[in-house]
Amino acid sequence: MSYKRILSIFSLICCLSVLYPACFRQIAADDLSVRVSGHNSQIAYYEFILGSLASNERKWEEALIYYKRALSHDPESPYLSTQISLTLIRLGKIFDAITILEKTVKQYPYYLNALIVLGEAYNSQKRVDDAIGIFEKVMKLAPDNKEANLFLGTLYLSKGDISKSIDIFEAILQKEPDNILALHYLATTNLRRSEHDKAEQQFLKIIEINPSFDSAYVNIGMLQESRGDKAEAAGSYRKALEANPHNLFARERLAMLYITDKEYTMAIEQLKLIQMQAPENIDIHKRLGLLYLQEKQYDRAIHDLRIVIEARPDDLSSRYYLALALMEIGRYEESIDQFNHLLALDPKNISAFLNLALIYSKQKRFAETARVYDELLSFEKGTSEIFVYAGNAYIELKNYKKAEEILLEGLSLFSDNSDIYFQLGIVYDKTGRFLEMEKYIKKAIELSPDNADALNYLGYTYADKGINLGEAVVLIQRAVKLKPDNGYITDSLGWVYFRLGRLDEALALILRALELTKDDPVIYEHLGDIYKERGDYRKAISAWMDALRFHEKEDGLKERVEGKIKELEYRLSD
Repeated sequence: MSYKRILSIFSLICCLSVLYPACFRQIAADDLSVRVSGHNSQIAYYEFILGSLASNERKWEEALIYYKRALSHDPESPYLSTQISLTLIRLGKIFDAITILEKTVKQYPYYLNALIVLGEAYNSQKRVDDAIGIFEKVMKLAPDNKEANLFLGTLYLSKGDISKSIDIFEAILQKEPDNILALHYLATTNLRRSEHDKAEQQFLKIIEINPSFDSAYVNIGMLQESRGDKAEAAGSYRKALEANPHNLFARERLAMLYITDKEYTMAIEQLKLIQMQAPENIDIHKRLGLLYLQEKQYDRAIHDLRIVIEARPDDLSSRYYLALALMEIGRYEESIDQFNHLLALDPKNISAFLNLALIYSKQKRFAETARVYDELLSFEKGTSEIFVYAGNAYIELKNYKKAEEILLEGLSLFSDNSDIYFQLGIVYDKTGRFLEMEKYIKKAIELSPDNADALNYLGYTYADKGINLGEAVVLIQRAVKLKPDNGYITDSLGWVYFRLGRLDEALALILRALELTKDDPVIYEHLGDIYKERGDYRKAISAWMDALRFHEKEDGLKERVEGKIKELEYRLSD
């Protein structure tokens, strides 16, 4: 049995010695006696009392000294030897305690206290067979000892000898039908045998006898969970907590049920209560951190996940989620630091690479973005998206040669990937290879007819060049249906209508595009072009001036729009 259980017997013996001093030197039922002088007996008893007082104050080292002195004056006392063994157990010196107990039971084989403590000490050291042997001796000496009977049954159960454990528990219940511990162990044994109905009835019997027996509610809840009766299980766990608010296992199971049902707020409430009772439980901090992340309570997630990492620096998943939470609230440098730390521990963590590249991309640090993808591609070529993202990073850097090289390699591995064809089409457009652009983007659309970005790109390119305008309308209309709230695609449709001379429709669409995307210079430029064509020159100039406010987003726009403004102002001045 556990260390604490051994100590409980120590307390019992100590109480008996105070109530009945005469039993201090009584050895066993065979009326063995210790022949010592009266003077020595009194000194031994005095030292024993001093040891007991020290024990009551939890001064175990001091108590041990007094008990040893008492034994020196009464060296044949098995009680004192047992008391010394219990004190050694208090001090964690179980092997020393076992040595003394083995000597004691060898000398006094009928002394029950020493036998029981030795059996429990053996069990604490996982010497189950030795413990069983001792308790079988105890049962021969004291067949009606209920506590020893129960302990022997649990020993057989731990060894897997189910039939013997059941025989013992049922024998106890025949004499004492309301013995809760026997019922509990028997029900637990039936659980191991998968006799769930029997076990549940026995747990219900326990509750009938003692409605505050919280572990019975917990076991019933577990059985209900196994049947898929989650609502009933949650009710059982709540009853367990009503009986014992400190039952952390019941609270944890209840929290897990709430998580399963996506009732995250209620799960957080339960886990916080566990955290209050067990602040050192790092796993609870981790679960709370993940739930806070799920609920977008990023600051709280960061707080709990940092606690986990401080306790477990090598907890890779906690560090990953901490980095994600930091990224979500824009604390990019801290997030980068966590992802880099994670990659130092796990150099091939693909998710960490992808998120690190995403942060650099958000910051428009495309050189770092490209570097991350290069490193990722050095060992991971089995994911098509990585080639797409890497190609896009080099497009942003205007390194079209490198972008083409990466994308062609990706295409050799993923020949039917629409996104790679699309990105290659962009590269060819940027490098002035119109026919190749048209070929690759059409292939992207063929592979993925719902690729709204590819539909829009090709349609807009036609409109911008003033060619294939009928086809451009069809392409962009398809894209608008797929993404009706995308300002860029709405602008494209307005632009093709402008090219077709349908100015009123074009104006309505461009104004709608500006509602959806308020800071794009090209849309403002298109608005100005439409106003100019309609003869609304002042509005045209105003729209172009708005375009200039965001000119850094589009290469070449500043010079182009300034030229339009200058030309129109010159015309107005005539």
